[in-house]
Amino acid sequence: MQVQRVQSYTSFQANIPKVISPIYKTQQSKSNTVAVLGSSKATNDILKYMDMCSSSVKNMILDGKNIITGCCTLGIMGAAFNTAKQCSKKNEEGKPVQNLAIVTKPLWGDEDLDNCVILASANSEAERIEMFSEVADTMVLFVGSAGTLQEATTLISKNYYGKKEDKKKIILVGKDFFKGLIEQYNKLYETGLIKCKPSELFTVVDSEEELAQIIER
Repeated sequence: MQVQRVQSYTSFQANIPKVISPIYKTQQSKSNTVAVLGSSKATNDILKYMDMCSSSVKNMILDGKNIITGCCTLGIMGAAFNTAKQCSKKNEEGKPVQNLAIVTKPLWGDEDLDNCVILASANSEAERIEMFSEVADTMVLFVGSAGTLQEATTLISKNYYGKKEDKKKIILVGKDFFKGLIEQYNKLYETGLIKCKPSELFTVVDSEEELAQIIER
């Protein structure tokens, strides 16, 4: 599997930018870009979140926003990617210009490199979340595995320790799924280990309507 990933990446690497173009780092672009994170696998328990993700991304695209994902075509991330691919405006070459992506190298093999605008490649999941932060002011995290929890805590920590002007709008989708994380941050606040309420660092929603309202604030 590892050899296949390396070969797949090598065949496409010439077309992947080494660094993110400055046009995607402008404040105007960042405020208009939403990063969507979550599971790259589809299970029966998350189908409702996949549907919510697809519907939400469609509305965001039609509202003129850009969507950025990891280019995965499966699970939550796939729901976001595929919807953005279908609904995005196209350039002269037929490329969906509102469907942005940052891939990891070597590739996993479930990417659709032809139907998105690839901004750059990352050497790890940790580096990719940093890159997402460079180009998007809004981070939407749906249910996912250990990687999603790592991404959530990384982003929340950046909100807490970072500069005020770099603070992101972090939205966790799934109150039951993120219940343990919410309780942990509440405990940190109650014991004085963090100085601000968790609600100042992130927002938790459970419906498409709530998600839309927070994004538009």
